[in-house]
Amino acid sequence: MAIQTDDTITLMPSPHAEEARILLEKIRALRAEIPRFAPAEADLRQFNGYSAVPDSALEMASVLIETSDRVKVAVGDEAITLRDSYGYALAYDPVVQELLALARSVTYSIRVQRAAAAASARDVYAVARRISRRKDGTELLPYVEDMRRKLNKRTRKTTSNPVPAPDVLPAPPSKKV
Repeated sequence: MAIQTDDTITLMPSPHAEEARILLEKIRALRAEIPRFAPAEADLRQFNGYSAVPDSALEMASVLIETSDRVKVAVGDEAITLRDSYGYALAYDPVVQELLALARSVTYSIRVQRAAAAASARDVYAVARRISRRKDGTELLPYVEDMRRKLNKRTRKTTSNPVPAPDVLPAPPSKKV
């Protein structure tokens, strides 16, 4: 909600603000419930090569640690530690997928509500514009003009650097038999 005076808009507290704040606290509290939680760092490139290692190779590495004392000493790791680490990764991957699905759904919900508010605002503008054209509706003219300016001020997404068309590769020569 907002109150407009002259060129200043004062936002009024939303009735949803407290609900959102409580939900944010719950989401932040989830961090404490996730074992081995590590806050994300900006540079994930350090893990790029490791994400492609298949589970079967991880298991083979743990078997090798168990069967060869030389490998165990050289690596300085226990098979149980290795299995525990990739077991953790396997167990928590569905949690990530669920959180991402939740984030997408909340984003969608926000867009639905914003679109509903925008549709209402356009309806209000259209009705106010019609009424302002009548003799008894001139008090609405400043509001209608202000909304007209604001609705026409919307910035359109443009790309100053359009994506070039992909290069067309010639077809490979056909073999004549």
